[in-house]
Formats: sequence, C-alpha cells, structure tokens
Amino acid sequence: MLARIVEAGFLAMLHGTDKETDLAELAREIGSISERLAEAERVLDRTLFTACAAYAYARHAALGTKKSDETIAAEARAAFERQRSLALEIEP
Repeated sequence: MLARIVEAGFLAMLHGTDKETDLAELAREIGSISERLAEAERVLDRTLFTACAAYAYARHAALGTKKSDETIAAEARAAFERQRSLALEIEP
C-alpha cells in the first residue's frame, strides 16, 4: 500500500491531479482500510478471549477445583473484559 501511495504522489506531482477522482479514490482506500482494521480487531478480540479461556481452564485443572463449565466460562469472560479494559486505557 505504501508503494501505491508513493507512486500516486509522484504521478500527481508530474501530471497534476483530477481532484474529484483523487478524492473518490482516497475515500475508497480509507473505507478499505477501515474494513480491514475492523476485521483485525475482531480477530484480536477472539484471540484474547481464547487466551483467557485457555488460562481459566488450565488454572482450574492445575488447582483441581470442582467448578462447573459455566463458572469457568464466566471467569474467562470476566478475564477477557478486564484485559480488554486494560488494553483501552491510555498510559501517560
């Protein structure tokens, strides 16, 4: 993508630009990037939840507790929410 941007910049400097076409193309590219970013965020959320669930079940097995699957799943969801909240915090 970077190569396409640089090439488009050079071409614009050499040949001028068609403002309407450039704006439409820019809007399409931004839309494409936005879609890809949303998809990446969904994949990362699923990955984080899977890691939290794996931790919850491994912890349960290591401690030998007699908790139900529903309880362990609730602990995994709570861990996911905690980690997601921490990830959204802005550090000073």
